[in-house]
Amino acid sequence: MAKDLRPGGDHPVSRAVARLRAELDGLAEVPLFGLGPGETGATLVELTRLAAQVAELELRVAAHAEEVGVEQQSGATSTASWWAHQTQQDRRAAAGRVRLADALGRFHSVREALAAGRMNAEQARVVTRALDRLPDDLDPEVLARAERHLVAEAADHDPRALAIIGKHLLTVIAPEIGEAHDARALEREEREARAKAWLTMCPDGQGSVRGKFQIPSLHAAMLSKMLLAFAAPKHQAATKASTDAGEQQQVVERRPSPERMGDAFCELLERLPAEDLPTLGGLNASVVVLIDYRGLADGLARATLDNGEPISASMARRMACEAGLIPAVLGRSSELLDLGRTARFFSGAQRRALNITQPTCTAVGCDWPAYLCHAHHDAMPWSRDGRTDLADGRNLCPHHHARIHDPTYETTRHPDGQVTFHRRV
Repeated sequence: MAKDLRPGGDHPVSRAVARLRAELDGLAEVPLFGLGPGETGATLVELTRLAAQVAELELRVAAHAEEVGVEQQSGATSTASWWAHQTQQDRRAAAGRVRLADALGRFHSVREALAAGRMNAEQARVVTRALDRLPDDLDPEVLARAERHLVAEAADHDPRALAIIGKHLLTVIAPEIGEAHDARALEREEREARAKAWLTMCPDGQGSVRGKFQIPSLHAAMLSKMLLAFAAPKHQAATKASTDAGEQQQVVERRPSPERMGDAFCELLERLPAEDLPTLGGLNASVVVLIDYRGLADGLARATLDNGEPISASMARRMACEAGLIPAVLGRSSELLDLGRTARFFSGAQRRALNITQPTCTAVGCDWPAYLCHAHHDAMPWSRDGRTDLADGRNLCPHHHARIHDPTYETTRHPDGQVTFHRRV
């Protein structure tokens, strides 16, 4: 809970803030009964504008707090840290507000629009960031035009739209220099976005996996279009028609719920063609399902994925028909009966055996771990009637696997099982 530090003294700002808080304290218990729709809407808009004006004053005082060193009273490390501690704010958020306060001291048109309630604080943050990305050697008059342009656009655009406008700001106000600059800036942003992409997946131990990700805008748009196609009401109606014909209802087009988008994501993954995906360890990125033959027939047993996760036999049968699953059917004593159509590739058991005997890439000096390597037919390629025998398998990382097929190199095999490469002369 924030500490109550109501200002005292004779400064007009201090007195005004004290009066405002007293007025608001008096409204805390006032019922809204009798406030009609029209007046309610007008009041809500005015409150939003008031919040913008208060935000401008707050940020202006925060900038002044830095100037006078308000944190020195308590020995705090910075104004932002002192502010966060006194008001129980998140320190990162407080630091962001202090940065915005500094920016408003440099961009007066933005500050004036915020003080007048014509712009909200998030719009101001987006606009100042766009202005700060402009070249340092930009002509002051061009910079002033850019600021005025974004302030005017804020009257009709939300923060997200303003951010997009800011990406090609110079192209609009100074096309003679802006097109090249904005193009370079956009390319740099795309490179940085791709470099900052990440994804985490965490199993909850109850049959689900939670995850988060950050991806570039292009790939987010691609994923969104794919999911919306699967989540579209017409697609849902076609693939998940009600079993009760009497419940058939007209589909209402509306934004899909998070649950429906999650279901669409699962369907997208099920429909990805494994043969079009990159290989992992020399194998197509297919999921192998281990299932006892009797369980496959009677549906009573459970199946196991190659990562150890159990799934039901009915799920395994359905997915084997629709998705990139390879059934590994086991007979008595776990005897391998069938590996589908993977005979060209080393089996999982063979790969595990290879990984035990060859824990890294077998190229001299390479330490890539076996689970990232490809299983190479060492004596005779499969395309020339080579056999997929364990004795003929060799673990090679992707780089050395490509090199061993490169005719510009020849190889020397050593008694310890390793191999060296030499460029042909």
